[in-house]
Amino acid sequence: METSPGQGAGPTATVTNVQRFSLHDGGGIRTVVFLKGCPFRCPWCCNPENLSPEPEVSLRERLCIRCSPRPGGAPCATAPEDCPTGAKELLGRARAVDDLVAEVARDRAFFEESGGGVTVSGGECLLRQDFLCAFLEACRAAGIPTAVETTLALPLADPARLVAACDVLLVDFKIADRARSLAVTGIDPDVRDANLRAVLALGARVVARMPVIPGFTDDEACVAANAERIAELGVGRVDVLPFHQLGEGKYDSLGRAYDLRGVPQLSDADVAGVVARCEAAGLRAVARGE
Repeated sequence: METSPGQGAGPTATVTNVQRFSLHDGGGIRTVVFLKGCPFRCPWCCNPENLSPEPEVSLRERLCIRCSPRPGGAPCATAPEDCPTGAKELLGRARAVDDLVAEVARDRAFFEESGGGVTVSGGECLLRQDFLCAFLEACRAAGIPTAVETTLALPLADPARLVAACDVLLVDFKIADRARSLAVTGIDPDVRDANLRAVLALGARVVARMPVIPGFTDDEACVAANAERIAELGVGRVDVLPFHQLGEGKYDSLGRAYDLRGVPQLSDADVAGVVARCEAAGLRAVARGE
């Protein structure tokens, strides 16, 4: 079991960000905790800083004032903590359950007023199920509602523990065709669906999420197959999440290629069409989530 100096015994996880005042990740005003590490590789991922499980350094060139020599395009030699403009940043540090709960509890008044709470995202937070469940349990003990954003496509160590600690699971439905999903993202929809049946049988509240990505998940066959599967599994609601380019700059700061650069965002009519197809399958469809 991982521990980090000065944080005491217990599980830790690498966290990149604790994002306050989010409105689309589980209802009400949310504080979203992003865990680092993901075994999957969706080409449209808007959080590339959370793919590797290890801390990384990002550099936003537009903020760099060249305070250290960089001959021949050499990497910046300034340590992130010494960067005068914040151009260079260390992404990810080990956090223990107790200090993370203490941080998110500062937003308790907003949760109580809005019906919000804490959402754990990633990456894929199921990579650290020991930490995830311990953190969710501690939040619940502190009276903080909990949600988890996940592909649900990894083996569950203890489904009952996860369900007991989580008020709502926000589960992705991406590429419907199994062979193509495995080839493009590495996600096995069959694993997700088996896990969904297990957690639903345990009384989990589940909201499906359908990212609509041009060239990957936006065609009528994919949308229809996902909608039918969501309804078949007994999940009544789907959040339709249209593609956006908010993560493009992150790829640049990490020195990574981004395959969807320049791809236009969906029109309102495109989003409305997906919502209509989901509603035709008997689902309550919410554009852009709650």
